[in-house]
Parts: sequence; C-alpha cells; structure tokens
Amino acid sequence: MSTHLDGDDGIRQWNGVTHILTVTRRAGIAVIAGAALVLLSACGGGVQGAASSSPAAGTSTAQIMQAPALPGAQSISSRDRVYTADQTSNTVTVINPATNEVLGTIPLGAQRLGDTLGPQYLRDVDVHGLGFSRDGQYLDAVSVTTNTVTVIRTADNSIVSQTNVGRSSHEGFFSPDGQTVWVADRALSQLDIVDALHGGVIGHVNTDAGPSKVLFSPDGRKAYVNHLRSATIDVIDVTARKVVDRITGLADSFSSDMALSPDGHELWAAHKKAGKVSVIDVPGRRVTAVVDSGAGTNHPAFVSTPQAGYVYLTVGGTDETKVYQRNGHEPPGLIGTIQSSGVEPHGIWPSPDNTRVYIVNEHSDSVDVIDTADRSLIKTLRVGQEGQALVYVANAVPTGTGSEHLTRQGLDQPVENAEIKVDGPGEAHLTVRAVDGLDMIEIEGQGLTPNTRYTASVDDAGEPVPLLSFTTDPAGTKPQALAYVQFLGVHDIHAVTVTPSIG
Repeated sequence: MSTHLDGDDGIRQWNGVTHILTVTRRAGIAVIAGAALVLLSACGGGVQGAASSSPAAGTSTAQIMQAPALPGAQSISSRDRVYTADQTSNTVTVINPATNEVLGTIPLGAQRLGDTLGPQYLRDVDVHGLGFSRDGQYLDAVSVTTNTVTVIRTADNSIVSQTNVGRSSHEGFFSPDGQTVWVADRALSQLDIVDALHGGVIGHVNTDAGPSKVLFSPDGRKAYVNHLRSATIDVIDVTARKVVDRITGLADSFSSDMALSPDGHELWAAHKKAGKVSVIDVPGRRVTAVVDSGAGTNHPAFVSTPQAGYVYLTVGGTDETKVYQRNGHEPPGLIGTIQSSGVEPHGIWPSPDNTRVYIVNEHSDSVDVIDTADRSLIKTLRVGQEGQALVYVANAVPTGTGSEHLTRQGLDQPVENAEIKVDGPGEAHLTVRAVDGLDMIEIEGQGLTPNTRYTASVDDAGEPVPLLSFTTDPAGTKPQALAYVQFLGVHDIHAVTVTPSIG
C-alpha cells in the first residue's frame, strides 16, 4: 500500500488510486471527506486504506471499515458481529449488533469444572483474548491456560486451525496481511507468530519481559507490545520481525491492555494494578501524560466523532466506564462516566460508525450496549460466563445467517454478586456462578493485610462453614481466589465473611 498526502488538503495515492481529499482537524482527530476513500482499522486502532479502482455497476466504491475508525464509516449492519471471550464457560459468544440479539456461543472447551480437570482432557481452557483479520473473515481466540490459539471462520463459526503456543499466552491479533496471528506469551519474553490458516508456530520475536498484547500500526509496518514486567512499549519492525525501538517511562511495569488511535499517533497503555493509564505519543516515542483512572483499570477504546476524539476506559474497581476527551498535545480531560449495569466492566469496542460502544461485564456475564450520542445504556445482553475480551467485526457474515456451529453452552446461567464482610481492614467482592458439577466461588480482595492468610466462611444456622482460603500479596490484594462448592440454593451470598486465619 502506498500513501502520500500533500498537506492537510491534498491528493492521496492509495492502492494505486488517486483521491482528492479535504481534511479538517478537530480536537486532535482528522475528519476526512473525499471520493472513494475508506479507512479500515483494527486491533485498537490500526488503520488501512482500501478502494476499488473499477467498481462493478451499482456497487459502492467504499469497502468495509473496522472499528475503531474515523467518522464516515458504514452504519451498523446485520452482517456485523460482536464477540466476547468467555473464560469460565470456555466459549465465544456471538451477537448480532443490528438487532442486539445473542445468537449463541462457539464452544472451545467444557465449562471450567466438568471434564476439564480430568487427566485426558484435550480441549481448551480459559478462553480469554480475541482478535480478527482486517477483512473480517477470521477471528482468533486465545485460551490462556491451555496456551491455544484458535482461528475461527466468522461466516459460519467453524474452526480453521488450532495451535499450541508459549506459556501463559494472553492477547493475539492478526497481522495486517491476514496470514499470521501474533501472540504475546506473558510468562516469557517473546511473541509467537502463528500460521493462521494452516496452524503451527512459524516464528518468534524477542521482547522485553512479560509481553501482554500486540497492536499493529495503520500501515502495518510496525507492531507495538506492552508488558506485565516492564514499564516499556516495544516497537517492532513487522517485516524484519525484531524490536527496533523501545518507549520507556510508563507509569507502571504492569500493563495488561492497550489501544491505539485510528491515526496511529496515540497509544493508551492501561495499568490495572496501579489504577493508571500511560498516554503515549507514538511518533515522538514518549509518554505525554499519566491518567489516574482508578482501581481495576481494564481496557481503553478510541471513539471518534465529528465534534471530538474520546477514549472510553473500563474501570472494574468502580463498575464504570470513564470517558476522556483527547486534547491534542494537552493531557486528556475526564468529561463523564457510564455506570455499568453489572459488575467489573472489562472488554470494550466501538462500532465502526462510532455510534455504539459495547462493554462486557466480567462478573455479571453480560454486555452493555451504549449510545455514544448521550452515553446512555440502550440494552444489556446476557452472554457466556466471565467475559474478558470483546471485539466488533464488520461484515463478518457477508451472506447467510451465520448461525452454523452455535450452541447455548454458558448462556442464561445463574450468577450472583455481593460485597462481603471483612474482619479487619479492606474489602472483598464475591461472585458465585453455576457451572457443571459445582458452583464456582470467586473472591477479589483489596486493602487487606499484606502477606496474610484469610478464610472465607458462610454462616449456616450460626455455624461458620469454610468455603476457601487464600493469601494476600505484599500490597494486600488478591486478584482472584477460586473454589468449587455447592452454594446456590443452599447458602445466602450475603452471609459470607472473610477472616484472617489463626496460626
């Protein structure tokens, strides 16, 4: 792809086609108008041009744009799909955004208990990360416990390939050419490059410690990687498959998620444990601002309108999505919050036309559909269990119903949430889900006594019944403590207490 723009208004050569453009700058974003121009963006904001030099009679010259995109993208269509990665039910939920209908789930493994603990279990465990090809034909799902990358054909939900990658794989995304999936191995210092259609690891890229996610630049020449054990962003030459630069000085060494603006100039790296976000000037290779976003900061998403450019940021600790306005070279400003209908908002993605934002609530097994015009909640959808990543894929189903190979696994299952009593300082949240065999008990704690053993018990007619025990880290937190017991219909979730263990 060849691009050239002479000034803000000018002539662009795009895929060998000349386009006359008018570019207007508004609040740090570019609003572009012109004949036969489209933008295709993916992976948190990579942008790619595509146009037809000799379109068929009666067809539009515009091609499909993937969100996040600049204003001018096509409207929401029944051919589009929204996907969530459901960690406990080991499914991918499929949603039609035109009707806000949950069509079903793609099962990649059994529910977390069931056969999963058996010594001969062969399927995937902990479906977690999602990515897609820029043409919308393929989806990739990363299962973090079995270290599996599954490539799915979006038209019929069929599995194209499955590949085992390195330890504690997290987020992966398709390369711009659609031939490979680049996957971050959190337990290592490398990316795995997977042959998307045929399967198998065909290459590696050495990185800083604990790579977490991969984003590609608009022109596909660079890839960016954040980390769990390094306050840096690696800049990778995609063709050479090696790190050629490193952005330093991030607000914290733990960054689990990030997003790239549609123009590729700004990157937001979220620091979940620190409750901050590093705002990065990509061309300048420097951190320009640090946002104090709050405990449990999860995923950012760029949303562009003709009026301004925004970043929507999910904050799990306060069950809300914060909306920041981008201000060019000035620090972003908080202009509002969206209260979640459920608990722990996590993955987030806009529609290509930026009229809707979709947010998965991790502990409520639901997706909130948000109208960006007034930041109101349009609808809440029940999805698979313990949603993590969420992506919007335009033109995923060009023809047909797209309902093949879908099941109801993980849907419409009971889930309860409560803030529970803590004996001493700190707070704890309890989630109880129905899974195969027993109910899953999950506790998150913060502000507790550091390096201390705790026991969670439920009051049963005046007698404490122990449910599980856990030990806090040096900061007095416990991100996730799990146990499987008979609970729903037997105990009251509000009768659970967390107490320091004696001895």
